[in-house]
Amino acid sequence: MIIVSFFIIFVISTNNTIATILGESLICDKDRRGYNFITRDKVEVLSINFDELNIISINHSYQLKENLILINKPIKEFNNDKKSQPIGWIFRRTLDYVSLDYVNGDWNRKFLWSCEIITLDQLGKRLKNKIDKFLKAGGNKKREHKHE
Repeated sequence: MIIVSFFIIFVISTNNTIATILGESLICDKDRRGYNFITRDKVEVLSINFDELNIISINHSYQLKENLILINKPIKEFNNDKKSQPIGWIFRRTLDYVSLDYVNGDWNRKFLWSCEIITLDQLGKRLKNKIDKFLKAGGNKKREHKHE
């Protein structure tokens, strides 16, 4: 009986990684992209635009499956009458993200990165810190180049 109890506790704790995702935030891709789950079917995707050095936000729909969170195309890009094709997914247990890319009429895996659960405030700070680090690294290169 004790072994069964420990097994049940183990299953609950491992599945609790992201059991309910409403109100949760994830940071992914070495602090370059974030996911803020704002409603039961809408996620705000925050990412760094390195050309303009700012954070952009695009709302996507998502579907929650037993083992996956399917991230769909941006909401403005599809008709509400049709189901949107997933453009990637997050494994609920490991929080690894896989992106898909449509190439030559076929969906191919484009990249894989790891995510972690954080607060919304931390999400904004970490994305901003990434921009600041990029600016600082770029500024040092410019200064080094001037001295040569």
